[in-house]
Amino acid sequence: MKKIISAVLVVFSLLLLVACSQQNENTPQTPDNSLSGQADETVSNNDVTVADDAVFGRFNATDLNGNHVDESIFAKNKITMVNLWGTFCGPCIYEMPFLGEISKEYADKGVGVVGIVIDMTDNEGNIFEAQHNDALDIVAQTKVEYVNIVPSKELMERKISSVFSVPETIFIDSEGKQIGQSYLGARSKAEWKKIIDGLLGEVE
Repeated sequence: MKKIISAVLVVFSLLLLVACSQQNENTPQTPDNSLSGQADETVSNNDVTVADDAVFGRFNATDLNGNHVDESIFAKNKITMVNLWGTFCGPCIYEMPFLGEISKEYADKGVGVVGIVIDMTDNEGNIFEAQHNDALDIVAQTKVEYVNIVPSKELMERKISSVFSVPETIFIDSEGKQIGQSYLGARSKAEWKKIIDGLLGEVE
């Protein structure tokens, strides 16, 4: 797997603006029901203000390591960069190290980075084990430390249901509302920094 990821990083180093189709012919049709992207015994944090038009609304999910994640992940930042990606997508993997660097460099400016792995679950939030393992390998290889979310049923029914190609990146304010446009395709670190700096100027 590591050799494959390394090869992908090289091949796609010049293809920054190419987006991948969400369809993956290797995606298994039967999910592993022993795993779930939903946190059944945890309720969302009602102390967090969520706008009526919030992109993801209130939700309960987990990250790749099984830790609970909900809408409060957006509340602590002025802006959260939400990167929707797939384990089959070369350009997604290519730009992840850039996003990892941005998450560290912009942390003290009120900017967070969150990934959502869109091909890991079915519409009920049941996890495909093979994609889960691939996602863990990709995160380890790219050395990103920001949270990567496994979509729950709630998340699948909202924004993710309208994602047709990846990577797609959107920016969310502290109440969960989208700021600006959706960005399709991978970008360089310099390009993302320019976009983020502009958005920070709008919210400050």
